[in-house]
This record gives sequence, structure tokens and C-alpha cells, in this order.
Amino acid sequence: MKAKYFTIGVVFSFILNFGTTLMAQAPEEDIIKRFALAMGANHGGQKRAHLRYALTDAEAFIKVMEELGGIHAEDTMFLAEPDVRTFYTEMVRFQERVARAQKKHGRVEVFFYYSGHSDDNFILLGEEKVSYKDLRESLADLKADARIAILDSCASGAFTRSKGGKKRQPFLIDSANNMKGFAFMSSSSATEASQESDLIRGSFFTHYLISGLRGAADMTRDGRVTLSEAYQFAFNETLTRTALTSSGPQHPYYDIAMAGTGDVVVTDVRKGAALMVLTEDIEGKIFVHDADGHLVVELSKSAGRSIELGLEEGKYRIINLQADHVFEATIVLETGAKFELKPEMLESTEILYTTPRGAREQNLRRDTIIQGKPTYRLFGEFTTLSTSINGEYGLLMGAAVGVTVNRIFSVGAGGFGKVNYNPGLPGYGGLYLGYNFNPEKKLHFRATVLMGAGSSTSGTVFYVLEPGVDAVLNLSSVVRIWAGLSYPLVDKPDSGLDYPVLGVGFQFGK
Repeated sequence: MKAKYFTIGVVFSFILNFGTTLMAQAPEEDIIKRFALAMGANHGGQKRAHLRYALTDAEAFIKVMEELGGIHAEDTMFLAEPDVRTFYTEMVRFQERVARAQKKHGRVEVFFYYSGHSDDNFILLGEEKVSYKDLRESLADLKADARIAILDSCASGAFTRSKGGKKRQPFLIDSANNMKGFAFMSSSSATEASQESDLIRGSFFTHYLISGLRGAADMTRDGRVTLSEAYQFAFNETLTRTALTSSGPQHPYYDIAMAGTGDVVVTDVRKGAALMVLTEDIEGKIFVHDADGHLVVELSKSAGRSIELGLEEGKYRIINLQADHVFEATIVLETGAKFELKPEMLESTEILYTTPRGAREQNLRRDTIIQGKPTYRLFGEFTTLSTSINGEYGLLMGAAVGVTVNRIFSVGAGGFGKVNYNPGLPGYGGLYLGYNFNPEKKLHFRATVLMGAGSSTSGTVFYVLEPGVDAVLNLSSVVRIWAGLSYPLVDKPDSGLDYPVLGVGFQFGK
């Protein structure tokens, strides 16, 4: 009898061990299957500003999920500037693909990402709309164990408040991965604008989300970034970076309705092509640029802990900003290799384009360093000047063209000519210089100076130095109006420019 039970026990133990071995040897994709659908729409209708980086942001999300998120290229879908019909058609196809996978794999996870325009009730695809209700229902129809939706658009917090989810605190970090349900993440609250930046060539939220997914958000230092870690990093960095922008602070929002234990691991940093380790002694703001000059990771690092970043192989430029010092290094990462960046590898550099005179200018100075090169904006300016000679008022009209560097310094050329009866007014022109104070504000101020020459009605040639101050009102991103006061300093008494000059005009340019 004992031998019989012994034989049964041996057979049962063999079957259990054999099954466990098969599960251990099974490829991860046979256990967990992941899909991603990303949409980007720069155009949100004629009444809304045309975005520049919605498509870039969507592509960046797909890229990081393919590199570090365990999603095969054939399991991703990217929709660029879709109309409503395309959205619904492709969503049905996507649902069918997920449903087929659900029958073959032990667990299916789906990521949905949208970057573009939205309002309180709709995502905006050109002149068409998709309601949050329809979007949530489409996502609910996905036959997946976990559905994670990320919206980077204005007022997208309203989407997370829609019916169907119960808001909770972010779940605890855990190595288990049996959470089931949905998680919705938005770039802003229901009443805020989501912002993008020319300096980082993308939206603030997605930029920091991607930085976090590449390892900057890995607070437990286990090489994996969970949904909670990614959200917390993106929230903190987005809020900090947008605190001084003209649109005001931007608060990402998070809503989950999941059952189970643990957290959803979004990316595994150590599965990237190459690994860069920021060692414990490195501290300060870190900016990582690829060989094309694109900013791929940005993070703040304190001393005492190391950070691993998963990147593609290739050449990278690292900038380390510490208080009033800037350090730089150029490194090469190789596939399958780990590169440790140490403080002694960073060399001091003098990339200082402006002198900080306050928090906002420090931010602009930092942005110039992040970009690594100046930014240029062409402008044109039409002007009406009013001055006085012998008690009679006269008018001058003119124009200036030039370029603005880093939104602060302007240089160009301008000229003015007489348009009324006053015989004493001369024509003059020359080199135009300007300095903008607080250019991010809707109403800001600038100091100007014109250095040139002119000719009076008697034919006398004179030289002029005309300093001035202006108040500038931004009507839009390309049109500004201004009013100011200047005073010509000339070397000839009979020049006809013996009094202060009042000026008004408008400026246009990107």
C-alpha cells in the first residue's frame, strides 16, 4: 500500500516539475502579449492653433514601447492625422487583432496613446470629433486583461472623469503582474491646456513620460518602470517645467479601475539595445541628446543613487547642469553593453548664452543650454513715428526686417521716410538692435536702439543713435503690436530730429 502511494507521489511530482519547467522555458511573449495603438493629430480645426509635435510624440511613444516595452513592431498601429471614419475602422481592426491574441496567450495588455487637440467632451480630429464616451466604449471592447490609455491633449482630464472608472490612489509597486482592468492617464486636468515646446521638440508631458519610461522613473532601481512610477515622474517634471510658462502649470491626471495585486510593468530598461548608467556621484539636471541633436531623456538626479537608462546604440551628447556650472560629455553606446558615466568623464563647458536675472530668464538660459544651439525667428515690422519740429507734429513711416535669437535678442535693418507736409522731417535708417524682457509673457517689454544715418531736406547728411523702450503685446504666436518712446541723438543740429519720437506699429514672424 505504501509503495502504491509512493509511486503515485513520484508520478505527480514528475508531472508538476515537468509542467513548471515548460512554463519556465516558454517565451515571455507566449505568456504576455502586448499591443499598442498610437494616434497623432496636429490639426484640430480651423479655430485652433496648428500643433507641431503631435505626430512626433505619438511616434516617440511607439518607439519606446517597441524598444523597452516588449511590443513587436507588427503589434503596433500608428494613425497619423486620422479622420473619424479612419479612427473607427482601424479601431475595429485593432479590436479583432487583440481578440485573436486573447485566445492564444495567457495575458494580453493593450496601450492606447493619443496626442492632439481635445476639449471637455471630445478629441478633435481635424474638423471632426470623437466623444470621450465613444472612445471609452471602444477601449472597453478590447478583449484584454489590462487596458492603459494615455491622452496628451488639452482638457484631457475630463476623459478620466467619464463614467466607468473609479478613481483611486496609484497602486503599490510590486513585482507581481496580475492586475486586470483599465488605467487612464491624461496630460492635464479637465480645465487646463496641454503645452508643447519648440525647445524640446514635443509636448512637456510626453517628453517626461518617455524619459521616465527609459529609466528616469525607476525609483526602485530594479530595471523596470511601472505605470505608477511613470505617472509620478511625468507629473512632477511636467508640473515643475510648466510652472513658469505663459499658459501656467499643467497637472497630469490619473484614474484606474483594476483588481489584483502589484503594478503593471510598462518598460524593462535592461532589455534595451544599450544601457547607460549614471553613477551615484553624478548629480544635477541631466540632458541626453542623440547624434541628431534631439533631446531623448531629461531628468533631475540627486547624488547617492545610480540611474540606468535604456537607449539605442549610437553616439550621445550628455549635458549636466549644476547650479552655475555646465558640464558636457560625448559617449558612444554599443548594443548589449553597459556604459557607466562617471563625474570625471564630464568636462566643464561655457555654453552660456544669457545672463540670468530672475527665475524666468534662468529658465530661458537653461532651455538654450538644453537645445545646445541658438534658435532663430524671422520678423518683419511696420512702424509709424510721430515727432515735432518747431512746434509742428510730423509723421514718419517705415519698416524693419531681421531675426530674433532665442526669443531675446533681435537684430535687423530699418528705414523711415516722411509722409506728411512738414518740410523739416528727414528720412533715415540703419541697423536695428533689440532686447526682449520676459518674452514668454503676453505683454512684455523691450529695449531698442537704431544706429544709422539720414539726410535732411537741405541735403545735410547726419548720423543718428536712437535708443528707445517699447511695450509689446502678443496677439498670437506670430503677430504682435507695440508702442514705445525713443529719442534720436544726432550729430547735426539741423537734422530735424530734435525731439522725442513716439512710435506704434506691429511685428509679425514665427
